[in-house]
Amino acid sequence: MDALKAIVENAPAIIGAASQSRFGIVALVCLVIAVATVVYLAVTPKTSPWLGLAALALLMFGTLGLSVVSLYVGAGRALDLADARVITFKTPYFDTATSRYRLLNATITRIDATVWREFQQRPDGNAEFRHVIKAVEPDRILFARAPNGSGQTTDPTELAVDITNRELCFRAGPDASTWECPYALAAIQ
Repeated sequence: MDALKAIVENAPAIIGAASQSRFGIVALVCLVIAVATVVYLAVTPKTSPWLGLAALALLMFGTLGLSVVSLYVGAGRALDLADARVITFKTPYFDTATSRYRLLNATITRIDATVWREFQQRPDGNAEFRHVIKAVEPDRILFARAPNGSGQTTDPTELAVDITNRELCFRAGPDASTWECPYALAAIQ
């Protein structure tokens, strides 16, 4: 049922993408002819069985062709960071007992339309911060610390999620010239 709903919701995009390639146009034409033939078979009492077989073949080819086009369109679509809900990243942690680094999971989760929650679960104490989106670019999203209850921002730290380099970076404030990127971007949902 979800697959059918996804096809119906994305039908204009699939048809638009199909109309831009020769294979997609052939698939659309086959699908239209097959549907017309099925309608003709439904209203005509006696028809040739070969016509039904041809309609089935055209329907199968058209459906499979549009499936290929829709998979291609879905795979080629760029991630829209404005629609992200959860950003997962890895943060380095130095374990003094073993004198080794290890990677811990951390997340930035959208709470509402403007506020995001960063949470790092650490053995020496969890870290939690609130952020607001400062800017969304095609391959990057920039966060600033959210104001507290009185509307003041006491911490000017900014975060940037960089998709191109698969990093999560921070800088001390908007005036700082360098970004530090110790976090590895794991996933964006």
